[in-house]
Amino acid sequence: MLRRTITAVSVLALAVSSATVATVAGTIATTTSAAARTVEEDSYYPSKGDPRIDVRSYALDLSWRAADLTLSGTATLRVDAVEDAGSILLDLHKAMKVRSVSVGGVRVGYDHTGKDLSISMAATAGASYDIKVRYAGRPRTVDAPTSRLDSTGLGWNTTADGQVWTMQKPYGAYTWYPVNDVPSDKARYTVDLDVPEDWVGVSNGRLSDKDTRKGRTTTRFVNAAPMASHLLTVAIGPYQKHKQTGPHGLPLTYWVPKGAKELLKPLRRTPDALVWLEKRLGRYPFDRAGVIVTPGRSSVETQTLTTLARDNYRYGASDVREQVAHALVHQWYGASVTPGDWRDLWMSEGMATYLQAKFAVSRGWDTWKYWKREFTRNDQFWRDIYGPPGAYFANEFGQRNVHYGTALMLKRLKVRIGNKRFLTLMKAWPRQNAGSVRGRGNYISFVEARTHPLGAFWEEWLTSPDSPA
Repeated sequence: MLRRTITAVSVLALAVSSATVATVAGTIATTTSAAARTVEEDSYYPSKGDPRIDVRSYALDLSWRAADLTLSGTATLRVDAVEDAGSILLDLHKAMKVRSVSVGGVRVGYDHTGKDLSISMAATAGASYDIKVRYAGRPRTVDAPTSRLDSTGLGWNTTADGQVWTMQKPYGAYTWYPVNDVPSDKARYTVDLDVPEDWVGVSNGRLSDKDTRKGRTTTRFVNAAPMASHLLTVAIGPYQKHKQTGPHGLPLTYWVPKGAKELLKPLRRTPDALVWLEKRLGRYPFDRAGVIVTPGRSSVETQTLTTLARDNYRYGASDVREQVAHALVHQWYGASVTPGDWRDLWMSEGMATYLQAKFAVSRGWDTWKYWKREFTRNDQFWRDIYGPPGAYFANEFGQRNVHYGTALMLKRLKVRIGNKRFLTLMKAWPRQNAGSVRGRGNYISFVEARTHPLGAFWEEWLTSPDSPA
């Protein structure tokens, strides 16, 4: 998420500034839907992920030793083979040392070179496989493909005393568990965390179990809906859980560091944002919502549990509420309906930024005149240094060109098709595509089928180096 005001001059300164080989037959053959589901090779970051497979579920059993910053894990994956292959490839950082790999309970060979974990097995299109990977190591973050100063590194971040928070967007999950790290592969997650006694491990979903014994605290989190790997979050530290009820009985959970109850106050206003958003987007698409406040500098809209940086609080309570509203929009645009390729980041960030601005205006924090000026005044400048919103430079992920440029496009789209149609489509898109992976072609066809052909409008706004503003 982006904070609001930043000068063109300051942005310009930033911009320049193993094992033996074995063969295993398909252990669980199910041909009903594996080949029909599509996992795409990402056009922006093609070194991540394997489009030959579709991961259905992850069960992550993780143990964290804060004293020496060591993570031990067992990952159990249900994997569908989309096509015949002589191996299955997962992403896993080289800092995570693989101890064993088994398929259907049988140990198999593997090669772990760099970030690629290649599992030696004959995979048959349409068959499903249960894969278990045991591993351990000291996780390392990787550089994010951006010049944004709020990026502390992707993946498993730690403080000096061993507290943890994670940032996966656009990739980073592979720094701490074996994964098909592409946005088009959505899977169900169960996460078990074993951490030092005085701390608690937190993740997305429902907390189904918590226990403390022998100097350790264990938690289990279960997710009802599939999610892309960049939407998973884990945090470990001295957290305290706070509950609230949102609209129509929606469970809300806030994880705040012990002794920092002042951080809770703006979070308690989350029901207000949910009510406002549901009037525009329809019923909230998941079974719960919440926020965890981390020691990081950057926030991200992780599914059902927003990862909110404590750094946001220095801008005041209204900024915190605004960032939470932005993240909540992403539960419809980004989490429920997920862009399948990182080139289409605009499909989620544009609407989140547009409605963030509208929400801020509705609460009297800003004027619409202010936001129109912010969206418009530097559109050409953002394109020059970061690229167009739908064809941004791959080494400038998540910049203002995508957020503000697409919000401006949506504002102009409303003028082109009329306010009533625009509001109808804004609500209909997440409702009719709930739980899916979609691309720009889907969105453009959806809009034009319900309005009229818009000609060069999309190219001018999404891929032209020249601003149509």
